[in-house]
Amino acid sequence: MRHDLVVIVPGIMGTSLLHEGRDVWDLSPGALAGLLRPGRLRGRLVLREGIGDDDPEGESALTPGAMIEAPRVLPGFVSHLGYRDLLTGLDIQPPERLAVFRYDWRLSNRNSAAKLRTFVERRLALWRERIDRSRHPDAGDPKVVFLCRSMGGLVVKYYLECLGGREITRTVATLGTPHQGSAKAIRFLTGRVVPGTPPWISEWLAEICGTFPSLGQLLPSYRAVMTASPRPRPLNATGIADRLSLPTAMVDDMFRFHEQIRNDRIRNDQAGRPGYRLVPLGGHGLRTVHGVSVVGDRITFLDSFDESGDWQGDSTVPTISATPAELESTVYTHWFPFRHATLANEAPVLAALREICQSVDVRRYLASDAEFAVDLPDFAVAGEPMEITVPDADPALELRARLLSQDGRQVLPGVPLRPDGQGGLRCELRAPAGLWTLEVRSRKRGVGHRDAVLVTGADASGPAPE
Repeated sequence: MRHDLVVIVPGIMGTSLLHEGRDVWDLSPGALAGLLRPGRLRGRLVLREGIGDDDPEGESALTPGAMIEAPRVLPGFVSHLGYRDLLTGLDIQPPERLAVFRYDWRLSNRNSAAKLRTFVERRLALWRERIDRSRHPDAGDPKVVFLCRSMGGLVVKYYLECLGGREITRTVATLGTPHQGSAKAIRFLTGRVVPGTPPWISEWLAEICGTFPSLGQLLPSYRAVMTASPRPRPLNATGIADRLSLPTAMVDDMFRFHEQIRNDRIRNDQAGRPGYRLVPLGGHGLRTVHGVSVVGDRITFLDSFDESGDWQGDSTVPTISATPAELESTVYTHWFPFRHATLANEAPVLAALREICQSVDVRRYLASDAEFAVDLPDFAVAGEPMEITVPDADPALELRARLLSQDGRQVLPGVPLRPDGQGGLRCELRAPAGLWTLEVRSRKRGVGHRDAVLVTGADASGPAPE
């Protein structure tokens, strides 16, 4: 409804984390080297063992700052272009109708959901006091429309089902939320990130982020492990966590988290408590890790469990996970051909979100034949070629790729994408070290994609800094 409070809940890396006013989670190439050296910066990020759902203490107790507006990359796991386009593209008026929940995304999603409850109740009460009744005479009691980016959807679902949030919620839109987790979390938490990532980056980030309860709760709850058995097995099957070098306690906590949401949702439905409109939006058409094969000592990550070709996603979240379990089928999800990193920044998605905030049907915003999906590496080395591919693309789109610096001032020459002989288009780009924004655009059709790419120095594949 036009008078409801709109609350944005960002995902991992969506909120800056501050110590004495300084953002301590800045993974630009220069800051990355400092992060990986032993010292205070690393000590402020690492959470104590067994923290569970509690708050951190001492030097690791960080203050949530502003929502991130510039690109951020967590090599091998997730990236995003920031939330500037989302903030400006929604055009919510008056400004008091829009609220952004800032939180420490390292912590358990249960912890964040409890803080969300306090935040929403305060902001909704304030909005109900300030709403212009002459402008909204039929407002009644405004409720909340949640716009959830990635993991933010899990925080909101826990708040709604387990902490009483259904009573004041009208709509929940999830953008690339891994409702059943992501197999990429296995890669990341075990130091097996995508090929090409320097081993010392993988090992140090796995050590630091392996202390974050939130990342453990992003492990896949669906059957994600192939063994000698003909059917995939869950992570909590006997011996699976040990063979993958995953902490059993982390796996068990993830299953308890999802089970609590599911059981409380069933109890809420049976008790006749108010429901809410659930609108999942997801990316599709891109190669996406769905699971892992464990045969003997060999561990292989899979982008398909069979030969059907249906196992795809947004390059981070598979289609089966972008759809909430209670909807039973992916047919209920609104699909867009965008990567996880850029889903919240693309014009068709922003148009759909504007309509969701006004309670208008979004089906007319589904993908058209002029749209396309872009696949690229999360990580590259300075001077080395990075391959950009567009699967199942029409050459008539006349696509060109270019790289822009984070501040938008430096633009490297554009390169046309050529047919790859397999029904798609491809090109190669090279860039100096830095955090770059890749843009692939069809000047003929006026459509395009953007994504973030972290490029490290040519010597980044060597040993960790001393």
